[in-house]
Parts: sequence; structure tokens; C-alpha cells
Amino acid sequence: MAIWFRTYLRQTSVRPTTLRRVAQSVLEQTGHPSADLSLTLVGRTRMRKLNRTYRQRDYATDVLAFPMQEASHSPLAFVGDVVICVPVALAQATRFGNSANEEILRLLIHGVLHLLGYDHETTEREAKRMKRKEHAIFNRLSPAPRLLA
Repeated sequence: MAIWFRTYLRQTSVRPTTLRRVAQSVLEQTGHPSADLSLTLVGRTRMRKLNRTYRQRDYATDVLAFPMQEASHSPLAFVGDVVICVPVALAQATRFGNSANEEILRLLIHGVLHLLGYDHETTEREAKRMKRKEHAIFNRLSPAPRLLA
């Protein structure tokens, strides 16, 4: 198991070690304890470029997930990349009444679930299934680990 971390932000208060631990916990809770993934933190400009290039949506979004393979029931090695836009996450935290820490935690869980084949954009049933899984994992991690210094 390896969790790679990279940031394109000049300054960030996100704690890489804690972020890695949480990602590992999400993998364990979903039955993939030996899977590898990468986590990347970006700003609005880079996220907008990624979203435009890969999803044809010309705005900065909160989180993108780039799975390495289609979902399967076989053991996974490298599952893919999760990219979180910290400025969007911070703005959403304010708008939704969450702490910045909780919002980044939710986005990390959401992104990892996408890597594992969950997709809220396919059907309403799948959206509900993904949301239930997100809440269950978030609640198991409570109190929320301090991702921010």
C-alpha cells in the first residue's frame, strides 16, 4: 500500500501525513487495504484546466477522480488519482456551514469512492448508494481527523 501526495499550492495548511492516513482508512473500509493511490492538491486555475480537459466543463470544481481501471471485484493495485481544489473546498465549507477540515475530508472520501467505481452521476439509485457510503465512512472517522494545521 502506498499513498502518494503532491501539492501545487504555494502555501497550504493541509497535513500530508494525516491526509494519507485518512485515504488509507477509506481504502480499508471499502475492502481495498492494499490499494495504492495518489492525492494532489491544486488551486483554481489548475483545477479549471483539468476539468475543462477531461470533463469539458470550464470551471474549477471541488474534486476530480481519475480511476486507473474500470471497477472490478478483483484486488486492486493502483486505483488512480484524487485531485482536490483547496480554494473551492474552502469556499464550499463556508457556503455549506462545514469546517474547512470536514469539507476536505468529505471530498477525499468522495474522490476515493469514485476511484473504486462509485458514480453518483449514473442513476439516482447509485447516487444514494454513494452518499450512504460517504456518510458511513465519515461517521466512522468521527471525530474528524485534523487535516489542517
